[in-house]
Amino acid sequence: MFEEIIVCLDGSSLAETVLPLARGLTAAPGGTLTLLRVIAEPAELASEEDYLRQCALQYGAQLRVVVGADPADAIAAELARSPRAVAALTTHGRSAWTEAIVGSVALRVIRAARRPVIVHCPLDRDRAAAKKISQVVVALDGSEFAERMISHAAKAAKELGAQLTLVQALSADKPATPLQSHKAGDISEAGYLRRRAAHIKEKYAIAVEWEVLHGAPAAAICRYVKDMPETLLALTTHGRASLERAIMGSVAADCVRRAGVPLFLYWPSP
Repeated sequence: MFEEIIVCLDGSSLAETVLPLARGLTAAPGGTLTLLRVIAEPAELASEEDYLRQCALQYGAQLRVVVGADPADAIAAELARSPRAVAALTTHGRSAWTEAIVGSVALRVIRAARRPVIVHCPLDRDRAAAKKISQVVVALDGSEFAERMISHAAKAAKELGAQLTLVQALSADKPATPLQSHKAGDISEAGYLRRRAAHIKEKYAIAVEWEVLHGAPAAAICRYVKDMPETLLALTTHGRASLERAIMGSVAADCVRRAGVPLFLYWPSP
């Protein structure tokens, strides 16, 4: 799972805040940490070369510099050449989603990766992510789409020796999805998570905990992971036709901005 992590740098201190986490994730399986810097033209490298080499030395990482006019396209191309690598990047948590996500490098990388991407959005600018992960929390909603994250999260938790926890937030104003899409034996609000946990334990041979949350999904999930900095929050995001519709107002977008922990985001192909 974390045999190689490609950290996408842009020359800012914000981008570096994911480095401690990336180093910790690759250390567990003895993986490779790669720093990727996309520059528009070779002349840019002169002003950053010393800094990049020092950064790579500090984190025991390989350094890869790519010349490209479009950072998102260049990152996607590097991921295509490294099919087992996981991208890690930071994004801004501004109040206007159109500024923070829509059209950003982060969104386009998540969409193009065809695998989960680590996204860090520090609540305090320049605050580094935790150096290790002791818990992987998977946010489910009862749909098969959300469950497509389970295999990735289970493998990550097993590799890291982390606790795997399933959560589902139930809003008071509408019935739970499991009542609509699962057998009658799942009538209790906890039945769906209990069944998923048992299936994961049998398939992946790991212990699984679960927790039913209440309230608006994003708010409930963010409350749950509050003060749990060593948590990786795993969830899918919808790849609809319009990027604005895909991200603005979605649970994933709100969690990126408000959770305060790194996210493991997966945009499955149609």
